Amino acid sequence: MTSIPAPSRLFDLTNKRVLITGASRGIGRAIAVGLANQGATVIGAARSEEGLKETASLVEGAAGSFEPYAVDLRAPADIEACVQAVAARLGGLDVLINNAADDHDSSIEDTSLATYQRVLELNLQSCWILTRAASPYLGDGGGKVINIASILGLVGIRDDSAYIAAKHGLVGLTRGIALEWARKDVQVNAICPGYTETAMLPQLDDDAVQKYIRRQIPMGRWSQPEEYVGAAIFLASDASNYMTGQVLVIDGGVTAQ
Repeated sequence: MTSIPAPSRLFDLTNKRVLITGASRGIGRAIAVGLANQGATVIGAARSEEGLKETASLVEGAAGSFEPYAVDLRAPADIEACVQAVAARLGGLDVLINNAADDHDSSIEDTSLATYQRVLELNLQSCWILTRAASPYLGDGGGKVINIASILGLVGIRDDSAYIAAKHGLVGLTRGIALEWARKDVQVNAICPGYTETAMLPQLDDDAVQKYIRRQIPMGRWSQPEEYVGAAIFLASDASNYMTGQVLVIDGGVTAQ
């Protein structure tokens, strides 16, 4: 038997070069800060410069670092330029985390084609473009891609067809690229969060929302963005080197029902 590394070494992200999208708020911010605390060199991409500055303020004193990169992730040329600039700034790229997302709740009759395309552009198309642009830097072995999907990439609900289509597509994209890159020693996996307390969800002080929580979620509460940090560290680290094309579901038991 080969020697078994200590857990601290398995999960060490020191000098890992990370690009994460949607780092200006919510789950993306929590993961960016968590990876920097674990020693990674992180660049966060998002439209909100102010939000990115707030994320950077949370990384002060961390073992790693965080730098902002303002970009419109619905503009393909800007996405490709972002990846190239980040790789040049970091001297390469070890981990890509596709997290940026947006939602639009409405029936299919009330959803315009423009809205459907906007939701897919950010939630799915940008992830494909980012991953393709990152391939020259990840493909020399040891690279990781982490897609932040959703439990709505596995199941459906009413009145959210555009977002559901995008997140189902992202789960499929994860599996397809994982198989393409398996022999290149690049792992591609996804995290499927459940209902999370972020700006994308309604206020928690609404009695109807609280009743919905108790009825739909076995653990009886929303998740917090920081509850996805551990999974992200695992998938970005050497601890997950033999795992690819898989989905980690973190949803308080919703999909176990």
